[in-house]
Amino acid sequence: MSYAEITPAVIQNENHIYYQNTALQEYVKKYGVVVESWYPFGGRGHTSESFNNETITAIAQSHEKASAQIILRWHLQAGFIAIPGSSNPDHIAENYDIFDFELSDAEMQRIAAINQNRRYENW
Repeated sequence: MSYAEITPAVIQNENHIYYQNTALQEYVKKYGVVVESWYPFGGRGHTSESFNNETITAIAQSHEKASAQIILRWHLQAGFIAIPGSSNPDHIAENYDIFDFELSDAEMQRIAAINQNRRYENW
C-alpha cells in the first residue's frame, strides 16, 4: 500500500482451509480492500483433500450439506470472496446453495484450526 496510487478494491491471493492467510486479510481490511480467494477449495489436485477433511465432513453432516458448501460458507463468513470454477451444472447449483444456513462461531473456530499455512503455489 505504500506505493499504490489507487487503493485496490479487491486483491486475489491463494486462500483455502489449509492456507488461510488471516494476516493479509487483517492488513488490507484497514484500507477497505477485500481478499478474493485463489484456490478456494485448495486448487487442482487438492480439492479432495479439502472435501474429505475430517472437520469439514463432520460440519457438513451436521448441516446436511456438501463439504464444498461448508468451505464456501466459511469463505463468505470469514469475509473472503470465493469464486469456485466448475463446468458441472449440479456443482454450480450446489455451490450457490449456501445462503440458507450459517456456521456457528464454534464451527468457524474449528475450521480456523485446520490452517497449516500450507501453500500449493509459490510464485
